[in-house]
Amino acid sequence: MGSDQTKFAALIRHIGGDLISEDEIEALAVASRLRHFEKGETIIAEGEVPPELFILVSGVVRGYLLDASGKEVTDCVLGTPGMVAMPYARLDAPSPSCVQALSTTVLLAVDMSCIDSLLKTSLGLNKLYISILQDAWEMHWEVERISRQCTARERYLWFLEKYPGMEEAVPARHIASFLGMTPVTLSRLRAALREEGE
Repeated sequence: MGSDQTKFAALIRHIGGDLISEDEIEALAVASRLRHFEKGETIIAEGEVPPELFILVSGVVRGYLLDASGKEVTDCVLGTPGMVAMPYARLDAPSPSCVQALSTTVLLAVDMSCIDSLLKTSLGLNKLYISILQDAWEMHWEVERISRQCTARERYLWFLEKYPGMEEAVPARHIASFLGMTPVTLSRLRAALREEGE
């Protein structure tokens, strides 16, 4: 492997090295490349079947849907390196939502045909895939619970705790959308918390 592939292998090993073999890690690394996205750039469009699986190396991304009026509704935010930035559990199906870079973002893009081929023979990769899906499902239901059972203030405090430092990286309108409140409500909450901290 070249130096780039060695770096890719280290990232893949960090995510699933206890489940997949060194040969599988090497195969995935060889089928990988780095992709750079600028702030505001679309990574995956709604309806697109992604040809690559994306792993966050640096930056911040969000997933969003369009509501009945065409307004964007943020449904997830990712900023932790090593997280898989894919909008759907099915790897071979059209994306039901969009994925967008919220900052200059670097992603490790792993060729989907390599993943598909390995999934047919690798028990370890299947276990890793299930583990990633379980983590995503758990996060989805945590967001659902927070959105439906907590006050606006509690939701924002949860966001600050769950996503430390992200309040500066994610535009306020996207945070408000993600937390199910208006930008005005979020602005008032921030002002109140600043006053309490003085």
